[in-house]
Amino acid sequence: MNLRLIGLGTGAALFASSLAGCGAQQQDPQCVVAKGSFATVYTPKNTTTCTPLKPEAVGLEKYFSEDPAAKDTAAIRVRRVGQMVIDAAKAPPTVVLDPDAPTSLQSVGEMTDVPGRDDFCEVPKLGATQLVARTPALSLTYAWSNLRIYNTPEIPGTQFTADLTYTENGCIAEYTVKGIWPLVSCATSDKKPDDVKCDPRADPAAGRHRGSGINPIFPVKCDPVALICVLTGEVPSDKQP
Repeated sequence: MNLRLIGLGTGAALFASSLAGCGAQQQDPQCVVAKGSFATVYTPKNTTTCTPLKPEAVGLEKYFSEDPAAKDTAAIRVRRVGQMVIDAAKAPPTVVLDPDAPTSLQSVGEMTDVPGRDDFCEVPKLGATQLVARTPALSLTYAWSNLRIYNTPEIPGTQFTADLTYTENGCIAEYTVKGIWPLVSCATSDKKPDDVKCDPRADPAAGRHRGSGINPIFPVKCDPVALICVLTGEVPSDKQP
């Protein structure tokens, strides 16, 4: 299947809504996904001895098929996997991948055409992300399912939730996952967390001439380990705090 990336961002959705307000004919709502990296949080479903996953950047993209009879698709790519590929290409490489192992750098699944009554666009099944390294000895599998992307005029594809079965060197853990766009760093110059960097409001008097760019209705905090702004509420978080 030939895929082509849809360049739909929040600006396109806002432009469409402004046309509707001017009396233009309103189109049926479409499933939109904000383009780029999401700040993602993993919550374990049960007790496990596996090393817990920390908040991280996860890429989420929407694609459409050139075949009009085929469904649109969505793809997830985890930054950790992408970084391993980058490290394997360095000279000398700091990661040596196993060329004989099954490899899939992203998870892809068919997506609904329009939001449901609950305003979620759904990707029920996705292929697994798999990567095996010989140095260091590491085998990773991200099996995603029930990917749901929230779509309203206020939140045009900038929040998602999903289920994840994660396997690392044979240790299996299950998570619920939530993510928000955009990915915003909240690290200070000396690598400490700063919640102020997550604030969407500018404060020129304090020398902060622009906000974080995060939707003001999202309840967020600076994660002290990952040093990114993460959602503290559930998906959807669509009410003013």
